[in-house]
Amino acid sequence: MARRALHEALERSQNRRLFGAPLNDLQMVQGHLADMATQIDAAALLVYRAAWTKDQGVARVSKEAAMAKLYATEMAQKVIDQAVQIHGAEGVRAGTTVECLYREIRALRIYEGATDVQKIIIAKQLQSGVVS
Repeated sequence: MARRALHEALERSQNRRLFGAPLNDLQMVQGHLADMATQIDAAALLVYRAAWTKDQGVARVSKEAAMAKLYATEMAQKVIDQAVQIHGAEGVRAGTTVECLYREIRALRIYEGATDVQKIIIAKQLQSGVVS
């Protein structure tokens, strides 16, 4: 969802003109796009780390999986929110891609354990001495 939001934001910023130039000529917009891409890659790396840890034969990867889910879903919310912002009023028009993503991401922050549940799992693992 975050990757799709970034794609939509890139397309919008390239095609939308503001002050006689593409929106993505504005440094603030460039900064937001860079942040979005960085956050997406960071989330992917956490997911890859959890999978790699499991592939190494570790019996439980609760902490790694919880960190990946926590960060990926929270980051996706932020990325999608930023995509809506880049779209402006168009971003909240019913039926647009970013508007749909904005509504749908909320559920992913709840399924398989809400954000606060993931934090509890991580904290318990840290308290039991599981630090990587």
